[in-house]
Amino acid sequence: MTPYLRQRLITLLLPIVALLWLFTAVLSYFETRGEVTSLLDNQLTLSAHALLAISQNKLDQIGSEQEQLDMAQNLLQQELPYENKLIFQVWRDGNQLMLRSQNAPYTALTKSTEGFSEVRVNGQYWHMYALQSADEHLRVLLGEPSDNRDTLTNAIALRNLIPLLMSLPLLVVMLWLGIGRGPEMLQHITEEMQKRGPSNLRRIDEKTIPPAARPLATSMNKLFNHLKTAFDSERRFTADAAHELRTPLAALKTHAEVALQAKNPEEQQQALRQVVRGVNRATRMVEQLLTLARLDPDTGLTNIRRTDLFIIAETIISDEALLAFEKHIEIGLTGTRGKFLNGAADAVAVLIRNLVDNAIRYTPEGGEVEVIVDQDEATGEVILRVADNGPGIPAEDRERVFQRFFRRLGTKSPGTGLGLSIVSRIADLHDARIELGEAHLGGLLVSVYFKSAENFMPMGPQIPPTNSAE
Repeated sequence: MTPYLRQRLITLLLPIVALLWLFTAVLSYFETRGEVTSLLDNQLTLSAHALLAISQNKLDQIGSEQEQLDMAQNLLQQELPYENKLIFQVWRDGNQLMLRSQNAPYTALTKSTEGFSEVRVNGQYWHMYALQSADEHLRVLLGEPSDNRDTLTNAIALRNLIPLLMSLPLLVVMLWLGIGRGPEMLQHITEEMQKRGPSNLRRIDEKTIPPAARPLATSMNKLFNHLKTAFDSERRFTADAAHELRTPLAALKTHAEVALQAKNPEEQQQALRQVVRGVNRATRMVEQLLTLARLDPDTGLTNIRRTDLFIIAETIISDEALLAFEKHIEIGLTGTRGKFLNGAADAVAVLIRNLVDNAIRYTPEGGEVEVIVDQDEATGEVILRVADNGPGIPAEDRERVFQRFFRRLGTKSPGTGLGLSIVSRIADLHDARIELGEAHLGGLLVSVYFKSAENFMPMGPQIPPTNSAE
């Protein structure tokens, strides 16, 4: 552990320990005083009862007052502790002083007939106890100096603090050593992390970690797994993107070279048109790569609000109408407004645009594309369906089409193989499910089931909204 960290921990913990120690010491002191005071009160009570018994049983048998006093003094010396520190009186019938100690006055020490009181006698305070016989003929007044009680109580209470005082330095030393030894449990993890390179994400062997530090190792292993998955996905994505971009860029170079070497304007124009098509394809791929890159990190959805799926679909179909017109494809929208879901409108628009764009691209000229917005009355799910009369997708390929850059062999329509990957990612972020099937038009039917606005709970982290529709 670094000296700074040790000093920082000592600075934080020592005042807390000191306050706890001080609280314990003060509490112990006052509890000890209370116990000693209670013990002295009990002793004074017992002495008063003994003096009352002496008075009742023996004093009446002695003749003169001097003989009674001598007898009481002798008995007190034998039966009452600290007699030389006590002051007492024995009164008969409330007004006849039968006995008194030599330091006691001839007037009553206290007016109290029962219990404890504080009185001042000859300039000194006394802790007095009064006891009356059952027949109320005798009253015993017995006391001891308050100063003596306080001195004895404080002495015992302070003596009881000696172990606590001795333990304070030991506690500080143990705290210092404990702070130094505690992080040794993390030393193995620290050393292993220092030896690792940036790309080493293998798991930490939790068996070699002390039990107290295993939760940290477990959390770090989960982080490593997450990072490894993210890095592997990023590497695959980068490799796939580089591979997919290489083809259109090579084609662009070829067509550009053909244009430069063309012998006549017609060949040159043909080559340049091929360049434009290649640029369009590369542009679309880059845009979709950027969209997919923004959706891939665990950043989730932001700007979630109650959105009418029909209105978004209506807008997308209006934007895609020109592409459908160029291929002489009839495109229609079925449903009504009021089909609400909670989600990011921009992301949902990207999902619908990719589905509609794919349907138009893969449907032959003169075909038909239908978009349906519906709601399941039983489950409340809001459903988006996109149907076409194109070639469709065989059942064995329906799961693979959601993989990045996957394109079925023999596909003649231009594409990047990213559209359905983007659709799948957006659906996951909205906790929606996708089903592929056969449309009533004869081609592919894509159904996306969204939770309604009342039942929606976004899954995973949030992603920033996007204005990209590709």
